[in-house]
Amino acid sequence: MLLLVKVFLLIKLLKKMKYKLIENILEQGVFENLSNTFNGTFVPWFYNDSSNWGEDNNFIFTHYIYREDGEGIASKLFNDISPIVLKAKILSNKFDLLRIKANLYTKQGKNIYHSTHTDFPELDKYTTVVYNFTTCNGGTVLFIDDKEIVIPSIENSLLIFDGNTPHQGFTQTDTNNRVLLNMDFV
Repeated sequence: MLLLVKVFLLIKLLKKMKYKLIENILEQGVFENLSNTFNGTFVPWFYNDSSNWGEDNNFIFTHYIYREDGEGIASKLFNDISPIVLKAKILSNKFDLLRIKANLYTKQGKNIYHSTHTDFPELDKYTTVVYNFTTCNGGTVLFIDDKEIVIPSIENSLLIFDGNTPHQGFTQTDTNNRVLLNMDFV
């Protein structure tokens, strides 16, 4: 009962905030298993010559896990990430999936900022959640109230924000890769 009260109070707090970064989402063993999967040779990564549908020339590797276009589950990894998805649903208080996409950024010698965007500009209300597998000097920039808020990439953390918030990812220089899940819910 106490856990339920804590979750309810956290959801209430999240509704008032523009964004929330929550660390240590998964138990360490669960995190390590998933991190080994996503940072290993198991995931088939697909090259994209632009991080946002032609809006920049910054390449990225992606792996779609759940697609919004009626396809639904698009990867065998969907069941593996269910602990992350469940926590994201509860903490965002959104339960219908739009999309889950894994992103892989590679080290390129300098921080490269990808294009500013929203994931679904045609939607009025949705929530974006980023789960980081990597601690590094890459991250996500949120543009809120004429301010740039830099959110560092911290392994085993969830970043939750209003999907209509313009944002951008940027690459790292201190690790070979930065891996994350980009999830959108309504």
